[in-house]
Amino acid sequence: MIDISHSNNFLINVDNNNLEIKDIINISNGEGRVVLSKELLEFMEKGRDQLEKKLKENVAIYGINTGFGGNGDLLIPFDKLDYHQKNLLDFLSCGTGECFEDPYVRGTQFNIIIALSKGYSGVRPIVIQTLAEHLNKGIIPQVPMHGSVGASGDLVPLSYIANALCGKGVVKYNGKLMNATDALKLASIKPLVLKSKEGLALVNGTRVMSSVSCISINKFETIFNAAVGSVALIVEGLLASTDHYDMRIHNLKNHPGQILIAKILNQYLNSNNNNNNNNNITTNGNNNSNSNMTFKESENVQKLEKSVQEVYSLRCAPQILGIIPENISNAKMVLKREVLSANDNPLIDPSNGDVLSGGNFMGNHIARTMDGIKLDISLVANHLHSLVALIMHSGFSKGLPNSLSPNPGIYQGYKGMQISQTSLVVWLRQEAAPACIHSLTTEQFNQDIISLGLHSANGALSMLNKLCDIVSMTLIMACQSINLRMMANQNFKLSNNTQKLFLSIKKLIPFLENDRATDVDVKRITNAILENQLDLINLNL
Repeated sequence: MIDISHSNNFLINVDNNNLEIKDIINISNGEGRVVLSKELLEFMEKGRDQLEKKLKENVAIYGINTGFGGNGDLLIPFDKLDYHQKNLLDFLSCGTGECFEDPYVRGTQFNIIIALSKGYSGVRPIVIQTLAEHLNKGIIPQVPMHGSVGASGDLVPLSYIANALCGKGVVKYNGKLMNATDALKLASIKPLVLKSKEGLALVNGTRVMSSVSCISINKFETIFNAAVGSVALIVEGLLASTDHYDMRIHNLKNHPGQILIAKILNQYLNSNNNNNNNNNITTNGNNNSNSNMTFKESENVQKLEKSVQEVYSLRCAPQILGIIPENISNAKMVLKREVLSANDNPLIDPSNGDVLSGGNFMGNHIARTMDGIKLDISLVANHLHSLVALIMHSGFSKGLPNSLSPNPGIYQGYKGMQISQTSLVVWLRQEAAPACIHSLTTEQFNQDIISLGLHSANGALSMLNKLCDIVSMTLIMACQSINLRMMANQNFKLSNNTQKLFLSIKKLIPFLENDRATDVDVKRITNAILENQLDLINLNL
């Protein structure tokens, strides 16, 4: 008996508006179970009854008693309707590439349950009951990553999950790959025998792209938290002014994301005493009264000890990065709407049996949203690359040695890491191109416009793995710059929150004194970011 009161269990009703992205993340990580309410099962039974009545009237209903897609003008005999659904899963099983990792499949299973629970798919309650058993008992179908065009939903990858319900295909159970039939026997689950409409309802939706997108957005938020922390560390390492983060500046711009980034940077840096917090940046550090004098054209111009402003990557960090938290929040809103939708076709009104032929399976909202996230990923990478360039060159780092080497020339410091980071940033620029504009006609001209939503989602997912390594490298090099400051000046002290972040990184990787392989350091910090092991200030988006 499932304990419904447990915080990680999710009760599925007809109305699941209390669903949040974090619920999908919990389920995808295997940290929760789904419970189907009695009211939901009764509601779905009534909806199925309406469909059965409509079928007895011998009315042509797309995909139920007609062919699929471009064959929608072909009527299927009544005695072949169940076979018609089984056959659908067979011809769609043509995915390619590596299989999705377990969390993305679990998230998809959960999304199917949510979509079918709307009651407009016309399936029997046993369909989502069986799917819930698969999810709760750890039956994980092996689903190829490639094959969806995001029109008529994620047809090809979803067919593998639907087939597993029927005891077909390969699944993972208790950590082992095996035939679905064997796994169902071990788990004491009866194979599902599909009835009319049910195969179509299972494969005809945006459930895979939604799962990949939800998990990717959650991952992006985690990585972005670390990216903002790395900006704060570089501000410290460069002895940069914090005057540019004065909240009066950002409140006047009035973008909530910009204001949030400025607040977070101030939380990191509010006790900084290393640069000129006792004097505004526009005051000349030599206190020479002549430094503030005005000049006539005939007189010589004096040079200040430093510029009255920092370069844009430091000065404008809130303005540049501020759009990111806004876009993450907007993406969560779009994804929640998508997950909570009835997104197959046709839809069957459970109140009267009306057949509603439309296109809720189109993934354009997800495609456009995740293509935008790909641009955001590249924006973060570009910004960090500019900051790293500053600390790696003695001409811009305010006294730090080139490549952050304690012994320049003999040892090369982080020269190799900077080159590797540049390579990753270029990869992200290449991969940032939108997928949604590459629509091609397919499937007998029935799908003459396609969304490519899963292409967008998979693209963002691939980019995030590279971005996390970029952020990891930035944190490592920023900490090296701070170590060097401390070696040169025993009075150098970090602000309270950057000190916490610095120490959480320092305990994972040693100071780079002599050249050594640093790839293991990158992996260690990347894992720490993803596992929330660093002492970061959370943006709480």
